[in-house]
Amino acid sequence: MEISIDSHHHKLTLKHANCPYYCGGCGQLGFGLTYVCREGCNFFLHKECGKPEKLIIKYPFSDKCVMKFRDGGSGVDSACDACGKKIQRLHYRCTCNFMKRNLHPWCLVRSEKTLDAIRGLTLHLQKVAASKCLHCGTIDLRSKVRGWAYVSPCGNYSYHLACVMEMINTNWKNGFFTGKNDPFFIIKQQFPEDMDRMHKLTVVHKERQTKKQAKAMLSVLYHVFTGNPFGLIGAAKIFFGN
Repeated sequence: MEISIDSHHHKLTLKHANCPYYCGGCGQLGFGLTYVCREGCNFFLHKECGKPEKLIIKYPFSDKCVMKFRDGGSGVDSACDACGKKIQRLHYRCTCNFMKRNLHPWCLVRSEKTLDAIRGLTLHLQKVAASKCLHCGTIDLRSKVRGWAYVSPCGNYSYHLACVMEMINTNWKNGFFTGKNDPFFIIKQQFPEDMDRMHKLTVVHKERQTKKQAKAMLSVLYHVFTGNPFGLIGAAKIFFGN
């Protein structure tokens, strides 16, 4: 299958990319089946960007929101609702009057809906993270951009979609996989290490809190027995962290 687009002077052929690439239509990372320049130019285009199956599609987390495929327009330079990265050209934009969501075609159509972390634990793509991301350590990607996330059923483990893509990108640059490998396998490799790191941080935090509270309690007892009521203010500050 071949297509022609205004932004490139050669025809593009649909084939399996031998390595990950950056899409010439939306600027985001891509792999797998893609449109490649027939003349050998270093130009790639997501299948979803080159010839989207649907020009109008429902937003995954709201039946009331309808997204329309666009080339440029008012959504450019805004943040993608899913990954938080800038919308460069090709995108889907919400047609609602009260909510202006913008999404990269890949994020909306191609992102995996589930990821296997370890045997018996599957992470599901959700609108927001339920806990701190195991990769970046935050719940929101940045101010005013929450970002989609892969979340465990218990809600204790989360990975931002953007962070998963960053991990795949890093893995690619380090030469650990080509376009023929499953890029999302990185989660199975990384999850045990991230979970162990999170557990250790939780233990350290609890130990610090316990020591802090014990110190405050001893301070209270000391000031009570010595008859110094003003010292209780300092003890309270220690206990409540002010």
